Amino acid sequence: MARILIVDDEPKLGRVLVEMLEGAGHDVAHAGGGAAAIQRIAGGDLDVVVSDLRMPDVDGMTVLREVRRLSPDTDVVLMTAHATAQNAVEAMKLGAADYLVKPFAMDEFRMRIGHIVERRSIAARADALARRLDAREGFGRIIAESAAMRRIVADARRVAATDETVLLLGESGTGKNLLARAIHNASARSAGPFIEVHAAALPETLVEGELFGRDKGAYTGAIDAKAGHAEAAHGGTLFLDEIGELTAAIQVKLLRFLQDRTFTRLGSTQTRRSDARIIAATNRDLTAAVKDATFREDLYYRLAVFPIVVPPLRDRPDDVRATALHLLAARGLGADRITPAALDHLAAYRWPGNVRELENALGRALILAGTDPIAPSHLPSGLVRTGELTATSILDDLLVPDFSLDAL
Repeated sequence: MARILIVDDEPKLGRVLVEMLEGAGHDVAHAGGGAAAIQRIAGGDLDVVVSDLRMPDVDGMTVLREVRRLSPDTDVVLMTAHATAQNAVEAMKLGAADYLVKPFAMDEFRMRIGHIVERRSIAARADALARRLDAREGFGRIIAESAAMRRIVADARRVAATDETVLLLGESGTGKNLLARAIHNASARSAGPFIEVHAAALPETLVEGELFGRDKGAYTGAIDAKAGHAEAAHGGTLFLDEIGELTAAIQVKLLRFLQDRTFTRLGSTQTRRSDARIIAATNRDLTAAVKDATFREDLYYRLAVFPIVVPPLRDRPDDVRATALHLLAARGLGADRITPAALDHLAAYRWPGNVRELENALGRALILAGTDPIAPSHLPSGLVRTGELTATSILDDLLVPDFSLDAL
């Protein structure tokens, strides 16, 4: 069912159109002129406006312009007995969904309106699905109350629409893997695989085989051939976490893969290809590693096509409260399970372990609190400040010994 407004200064035709569309199950109203229609449109709850072009007070083109201004999601159909090519072109340029020439068959009118309503229904369902997916797997899972995180999410959304390599930089526990998955899910590759590789967790002797695969007999114990992560990510995204931990030998092979997306399985001479988008992440300072000659400069520039620096939680206190409530909600708990005083202490803490540390602190506090709301007494002792939380007490923690504001 759609909400439709018929705008026509001919009462008889208006009634006929209203009755016909009501018979098709729609909620239909009639306005006897352009001025009355504009007042009705201002409510912003219409799906379709069907307006006559020539009316004595306000014409259909003006109605169309006002709909585009006041309710841009509403579709407009213009109808006229005085059709000209110029009017039709102007109406389409202004955003009309359709243009009908009187007299028209009622069946044709019903069909045209039905097509518009069906298109709107499909678009609404797709939009609702996109919002659900975004909330469950995309950027909707990323807490971005702070201006810094809002900028990062905006940048991530932009690069998600491309196939460029992304380098995520930041301390451990800041949510780089969550951001990587959101970029993948918002990309054209979202239907493809998302292969996550933790470079630091792989034994040095197995890294090459895990990344690029192996042939049977490549080494002792390789009793069969096995595809690597790069091959498995074909058509999707290969997320290389802790990229700074790769050895020099693997860096060379990864550089080749980044250059032309080709690789060779361990123990093989056959060149293979994988169409995979690369997202890399590290908590190391790669520019310093390049200067120390522990990370290849050419590989760094291949990876840093679009770098995104994820700030630590201590640099975005606006996100701490929201993150804490989000973590509670993930456990099925509401905001009433933590006191405002406890939230104040959370926001004032420095969080060297970032979100992971916050999650652990909340988990411990929930156990101690039982069925009661989390209070400051349930938080780890190193996290709770003694005395009242004030701007002065927080500043005192930041000043170095023997520093005096009077000396400024």
